[in-house]
Amino acid sequence: MTATASTRPMRSPARLIRAAGGAVTTQIVTAASSLVLQALAARMLGADGFAQYALTYGTLIFAITLYTSWFGDTLTVLDRFDPRVRITLLHSAFAGAALTAVTTAAVGVFVLSPVQVGLATVVAITWVCNESMRRVFTARTEFWRLAVNDSLGAVVTVAVVVVAAASVTGLTVGWFFAALAAGQSAATAIALVRLPANEYLVREIRGGTFSDVASFAGWRAAQAGIRPLALLLSRMVVGAAGGPVAVAAVEAARLLLAPALTVANGAGTYVLSTFARASRDGRPPRSGDAARASAVLAVGVGVLGAGALALSGPLTRLVTGGGFAVDNRAVLGWAVYVVVFAATLPLSTLATTRRLSRLVFRLRAAEMSVGLASLTLIVIIDSDSWWSAPYCLSVGGVLTALMLWASLRRSDPAR
Repeated sequence: MTATASTRPMRSPARLIRAAGGAVTTQIVTAASSLVLQALAARMLGADGFAQYALTYGTLIFAITLYTSWFGDTLTVLDRFDPRVRITLLHSAFAGAALTAVTTAAVGVFVLSPVQVGLATVVAITWVCNESMRRVFTARTEFWRLAVNDSLGAVVTVAVVVVAAASVTGLTVGWFFAALAAGQSAATAIALVRLPANEYLVREIRGGTFSDVASFAGWRAAQAGIRPLALLLSRMVVGAAGGPVAVAAVEAARLLLAPALTVANGAGTYVLSTFARASRDGRPPRSGDAARASAVLAVGVGVLGAGALALSGPLTRLVTGGGFAVDNRAVLGWAVYVVVFAATLPLSTLATTRRLSRLVFRLRAAEMSVGLASLTLIVIIDSDSWWSAPYCLSVGGVLTALMLWASLRRSDPAR
């Protein structure tokens, strides 16, 4: 007799650790390659060039986050083999590539040369293609295979920068965009070979169920875009107050906390897939499950944050090469930020699984508005207080977590 959804045994702790480890590992790979690339940019481009890179890269991250939340979370939570859903996802991929390219170019024209803007738009398109393939691996919960794919793409990206640095005098931002485009393209090609064809082939291109997908994915994308949008806008406020050097210093401080953010994001990806699968299997997770995951994750990234603070001196020299200073007050602020981020992530993930993205969006939007308003007011009073950006972005995070937990408790399924 086959086991029903209600009687199916839970995974063993060892299998859970292996599965979660794959999710965290792929985040480590992508974050590590991003960290290496940003560290190389900080060392090779100087404060002005690194500020240009950070603003453009931040725009890309914002746009890709919106796309990933619309496309990827729909792929994970809804039935991706439903023909109507598949057609809608195909249309979403085309629209996502176009909108990401336009958004990147719209910001890039203010800080980049025309050639660099063109390269940045190529990065946007190739990134959307690769992210689409990445999310198929995630929906299949094949995190270790995804980690291998991401590693190969990262190797290509870093290799292009290293070769360019050895061959060209005076590396520019454009070379870093060329490296990103090469890495994203390589990872996409490798994924197409390694994934079953039935995962990405669509026989029909007309029809679809846009309204049904949009009812879930629209609010989810808006919710997920809040944090990268807040980071992007905070960079602009910091740049207006302190110039490129201030932007470079705050971004370099954030890079020191990259390992903690990586662990949090990797755990969040695993939690979303696990919660979604459990709900489909008739074992919907409860608010207590999310609260426990939040506590464990907050403590874990808190330990990593403390380590970054203790090693801020050598890590700063490693990242910047002594090209510009990093304020330890900003490093501490980012440590606070990642703990708050980690504490709310499993709760917002459970809300997403229950299709409460509208609620999460409203809470996140209020949190962002308070943070940016606080930062703006502070730098107006004292333009040298740009280091307070991460503290301002953390304001309201604890309250958001408590409100999410209270709401999830009210909607908990009966035992």
